[in-house]
Amino acid sequence: MKKLAIIVVVISFFLTAPVGLSGQNGHSKRSKAHGATYVPGELLVKYKDSVRSVAAEYFRSRWRVSTLRSFRRIGVQHVKLPRDMTVEEALEIYRSDPDVEYAEPNYLLYGTARTPNDKFFSELWGLHNTGQPVDGITGTADADIDAPEAWDITTGSGSVVVAVIDSGVDYNHPDLSANVWINAGETAGNGIDDDGNGYVDDVRGWDFVDDDNDPVDPFDHGTHVAGTVGAIGNNSTGPDTGGVTGVSWTVKIMVLRFINALNTGTTANAILAIQYANANGAHIINNSWGGGGPSVALKAAIDASSALVVCAAGNSGFDNDIFPHYPSSYTSSNIIAVAATDQDDNLASFSNYGLTSVDVAAPGTNILSTIPNRQTFWSDNFGDGDISDWSTGGTNDTWGITTESSRSGTNSLTDFPNSDYVDGTNSWAQTPEIDLSSSTGSKLTFWLKGNSQSGDVFSVQGSADGTNWTTLDLKITGLIAQFWSGTASFFVEATADLGSYDGSSTFYLRFRFQSNSDGNVGAGWLVDDVVITVADTNYTNPQDQYYEYFPGTSMATPHVSGLAALLLADDPGLSASQVKERILKGVEVKPGLAGMLVTSGRINAYYSIRNVPAPPSSLSATAASSSRINLTWSDSSYGEDGFKIERKMDVGGIYAQVATTAANTTAYSDTGLAQSTTYYYRVRSYNGSNNSDFSAETNATTPAPSSGGGGGGPCFIATAGFSSYLDRSADFIREHDSDNAQQISFGLALLATLCFVTFRRKYRR
Repeated sequence: MKKLAIIVVVISFFLTAPVGLSGQNGHSKRSKAHGATYVPGELLVKYKDSVRSVAAEYFRSRWRVSTLRSFRRIGVQHVKLPRDMTVEEALEIYRSDPDVEYAEPNYLLYGTARTPNDKFFSELWGLHNTGQPVDGITGTADADIDAPEAWDITTGSGSVVVAVIDSGVDYNHPDLSANVWINAGETAGNGIDDDGNGYVDDVRGWDFVDDDNDPVDPFDHGTHVAGTVGAIGNNSTGPDTGGVTGVSWTVKIMVLRFINALNTGTTANAILAIQYANANGAHIINNSWGGGGPSVALKAAIDASSALVVCAAGNSGFDNDIFPHYPSSYTSSNIIAVAATDQDDNLASFSNYGLTSVDVAAPGTNILSTIPNRQTFWSDNFGDGDISDWSTGGTNDTWGITTESSRSGTNSLTDFPNSDYVDGTNSWAQTPEIDLSSSTGSKLTFWLKGNSQSGDVFSVQGSADGTNWTTLDLKITGLIAQFWSGTASFFVEATADLGSYDGSSTFYLRFRFQSNSDGNVGAGWLVDDVVITVADTNYTNPQDQYYEYFPGTSMATPHVSGLAALLLADDPGLSASQVKERILKGVEVKPGLAGMLVTSGRINAYYSIRNVPAPPSSLSATAASSSRINLTWSDSSYGEDGFKIERKMDVGGIYAQVATTAANTTAYSDTGLAQSTTYYYRVRSYNGSNNSDFSAETNATTPAPSSGGGGGGPCFIATAGFSSYLDRSADFIREHDSDNAQQISFGLALLATLCFVTFRRKYRR
């Protein structure tokens, strides 16, 4: 009995020694507002009526709290906290005071996911995905950029300028016209370079293909891109407006055309467009294009830009770390390289990727957006068999109509009807005079079938006077050339850009065939369905004709540019590097993107605008012992500083922060817990002082300790002292600072010795 008393004294000494702790688990107790955001340094407080003035004075003098305003009818004060006191600390102080009826944060309130009234908004799954079918394909709910939530904060600003460097933009489109940038320093139509920037009458931007001031889009691509960036939002006010909305409802789109109707452009013109954007105040440059080899000059132009340059990663399914894609693969600090995701948040099958070279992903499949309205200006399908208004000529001229084969109807135009061509031919068939004086965005399409031997070539030429001819680039089955030979066993579509003849009152087109004298001949060529289309400003047809679904990283890129525009609308003082950082740190990390991108994430407009990381997901809690619960979660954010873990002990209780972990952590063990107790948890990520939303809540219940074993009494404590994980005492030691832990461990070691001596003597008897 005497020996047992000694053991009890030792236990009492070491377990009551001061350890310098406050609250549970060695952390100060801090109450958290339930999953919401609130104004730092402020509370709403109601004191009990009987002591209102006395209590208010107490908090003013004791805690240096000041009153901002009083809501007299409901007896509530809006108070300002001292600079060194957090909202969580203040809530605990107030709520523990019997003179306080209640205290709560000054919550930040938002609208409820603002949704525009645009007719086809439900088709824009990249902005708001409910799992709805889009173009016949269903997706996964919330695989989107959370645009409606972001629009509760801002829908854009007309002070933000996005340069769309592309194939031009249909600036007359009713969903775009009000958002097209206008050069305030230029007077339209006076033939003078009013602002002295080297470009005459550049009111809407510039066409670097034809070197004129009309950057209208003959190819559709640039108009589609512009619609995703900044189609006017919430403007369904008539039959011909409000089809879609851009990421930014209000923005200014600077139109810079360097891609022609064949979908090709030159590096030199791209550089000119970037320099124009820089000189004329563009905040963001959208480059939904790429290809070719690395250009030191193009990279230099990007490096010299103060704008954020958003670039498509490419559509070949390649790893850009191995096979670079330019300009997205340039190491310029102001570039964001963008991959494409599908409706399930997976990398699109065609999208390029790169763990070090591609930054983020954005929606890029089945993207509905604006396309230009076009009209057929002139055509001939040779159905009437009459080409008397055409003229033909040259050596061995036998051009005429044939019924041998046609794409439509029964007739087509051919160089040698019903026979093979002959050596030494140089002949042509020429259209009547066509007036393009009031036309913009002119483009030729026709269909071609036939064959010719090597060196015997088919070509198309244009002229403004019928005398001086220019051989046109043709795009046929994806290939571009001026002269064609070989075999086309069925009719294939051919395209030529006629934009350089816009405004010409006289225009002529001719098809030409030339053969050498090597003795090898073929059947020649058939031409059908010749059509010249031009831009049309009359949007009176059914509205769905002005919108189309396109796939590509080209379609993902303007989602990022639109988000950048929203960020600058909300905070105009941000630099390009700060906008880039906000976009990257606001992504949602997705399993389908892991290891494929720098961030492994798809952009989220809501998180980027709030400047918070994505919250953790899949939080779970498992009781590991009667005093320990293990937590695990998925890290859904990129570049976070760490995670904050909060706990409470009953459903209606107040959460308190119990731990902070490092970045990229996905597990935590909560120790020193009471047995047979249910604990509730939630976790959030943070960057600096910016906290994410909370994860979903989870809970676990600690079991009662197992009975029996170990001889009972002090030997159970000794076991804990020797690093067993089966008892709360061991956890208690580990969670305190090293000095106190050593003190307690020494005491428990002594207990173990006494226990051993006691039982040894007992068993000797």
